[in-house]
Amino acid sequence: MFSWQLDDELALLFLQPDMASELFGLCQRNRDYLTQWLPWVPYIQQPADTATFIRHAIEKFARGEGLTTAIEYQGEVVGVIGYNQIDQALGKVIIGYWLAERWQGNGIITRACQAMIHHAFEEMGMEKVEISAATENDASRAVCERLGMTQEGVIRRAERLADRVVDHVHYGLLRDDWLRQRELG
Repeated sequence: MFSWQLDDELALLFLQPDMASELFGLCQRNRDYLTQWLPWVPYIQQPADTATFIRHAIEKFARGEGLTTAIEYQGEVVGVIGYNQIDQALGKVIIGYWLAERWQGNGIITRACQAMIHHAFEEMGMEKVEISAATENDASRAVCERLGMTQEGVIRRAERLADRVVDHVHYGLLRDDWLRQRELG
C-alpha cells in the first residue's frame, strides 16, 4: 500500500478496499459534524457505500483524474484528503478534504494540504492549486489563508447541503506565488 509519511505523526495512505469499514465508522461517528459542510454524507448509509466510494477513487486515480488518500494521524485514520480533480490541460488540481471533529485544531489539514500542494507543483508540474469552502466554514477558510492562497471570488448558491444551499469562497494558489512564499520563508 502507498504510504506517504509527512512527519513523525502524520501520513497519507492511498485508499484501499479494506479501509471501507474503518472509514465508514469514522464517517458514522462524525455524521452530524460532517453533514454541516459535505453534501455526500447522507448517502453513506452502510460500509458498502464507502467501498463504492473507494472503488471510484481508485478508478479515478487509474485514469489520472484524481488522487484520494486517507489521513493517518498518530496511527489512526482521521479523515480524507485528495485531488478531487486533476486537470492536465489547465495544469491545475482541486483539493478536497474532511477531518473528524475530534482532530480539529491540530494543524492536520494544513500540513496535509501543504504536502499535497508541494506534490502538485514539484512532482506533477501543476501551475495552480484550488480549494473551495462554504462562506461560513471558517475553519476551512482559515486553512486556505494559512496556506497563502488568494481568495479569487465567491460562487453564489454553489452547493446543496442537507438543510440549505451555501455559497463558496474560491481560493487559488499559483506555482509562482508558492515559489515566492517558499523563498521568503
